[in-house]
Amino acid sequence: MSKLDARAAHVYTGVGRLRTGTMVIADALIAASVVRFAMFGPDYPKIGLGIAAIGLLVLVGVLMWVLPAARDAPVEQGRFAGLMVGCAAVVGLDFAGTWGPGPAEIFPVTSIGVGGLLLAASTTRPARDILLATGAFALTLVGWLVLQLNDPRLIATGLAFTAIVCMPPLVGISLVRSFRSIVQFHSEIAQTQSVTSSDYAVGMLASEELERLDLAAEQLLDDVAARRVALPLDEETAARASALATQLRLHLVDDRRQTWLHHAVTESAVLDPVTEIIDPEGLAASLSPRQRDGLFSAIWLLVGSTPKPASSLVIRITRGTDAGPHVHGLRIGIEVTGIPRRQIDPATWQAIRRVGRYAETGESAMVRIEVDCLVDASAGR
Repeated sequence: MSKLDARAAHVYTGVGRLRTGTMVIADALIAASVVRFAMFGPDYPKIGLGIAAIGLLVLVGVLMWVLPAARDAPVEQGRFAGLMVGCAAVVGLDFAGTWGPGPAEIFPVTSIGVGGLLLAASTTRPARDILLATGAFALTLVGWLVLQLNDPRLIATGLAFTAIVCMPPLVGISLVRSFRSIVQFHSEIAQTQSVTSSDYAVGMLASEELERLDLAAEQLLDDVAARRVALPLDEETAARASALATQLRLHLVDDRRQTWLHHAVTESAVLDPVTEIIDPEGLAASLSPRQRDGLFSAIWLLVGSTPKPASSLVIRITRGTDAGPHVHGLRIGIEVTGIPRRQIDPATWQAIRRVGRYAETGESAMVRIEVDCLVDASAGR
């Protein structure tokens, strides 16, 4: 399993557990619809259509429990399309059942359960799909209010009813987004544990490349030993052997210049696109395990946990003032662009404190953090 496949499996498993919780809430909203219909159903102008709507709503809710979530994209898209058809049918029957003059002004109470169904779908579909479905649902409800309610005094009540009905899927989107962020953060931590434990680690991506080069070299040597390739090597085979040797040498050189921080960032799907590491002397290698954990956590929180992702993050590590013959000082400059200070998670500052003393300055959409820390001189490289 590749790195991205493993990360996807972690996120899918976590969100799959969240799906169970949202299904329970959806069932509670469906039950609320049933109770409300039992109370106000007799006032429906066309009670038969109302009964059909509530029956179809319960059926769709049962099917969502019985049919497990599909990991195959086309199957899941088909399931979501079927859910949308079911929700549209429920809303249509409910609106038809409440349409027309009755003994009292009533609301399509079955729609409460439809909001619950959209909430449950938020764990398996992109936020865009849920927002589009919820928006269409809200516009339909508003249209019903404008055409059906004759008393202007009930318009405000109707709008409040629409907001309450459409709120669960919006809460679900926010919940799933936050949950994915938490799961992804812990997945990133787990993926980089082996990297941060070594000064000049060979990362997972570098290891895969080294395995490929090693296999190619072994095959070439085996061909020579088995006399499948004659000596001296022909021009094409010699060029291939030279290219393999060059790539292996480059990896050996890079591994001495790229510290754990470089690999931890480049192997992160979240950090790599926006993060730049400036550490020509490999000073990050001298940080203690506690400092490494704090720095990586702070970097990830700056980029991956804010409502609006950072557009760029620059980390510059230079030598600072030594505190003694065996204690070196480092200065770590962190410059994040694209997010204001007020949107930074408070946990970020707690993580930075594990690295050292810090001072921060902020502008409209840029934050600069200067961290002064002390490291064991024997750990320097």
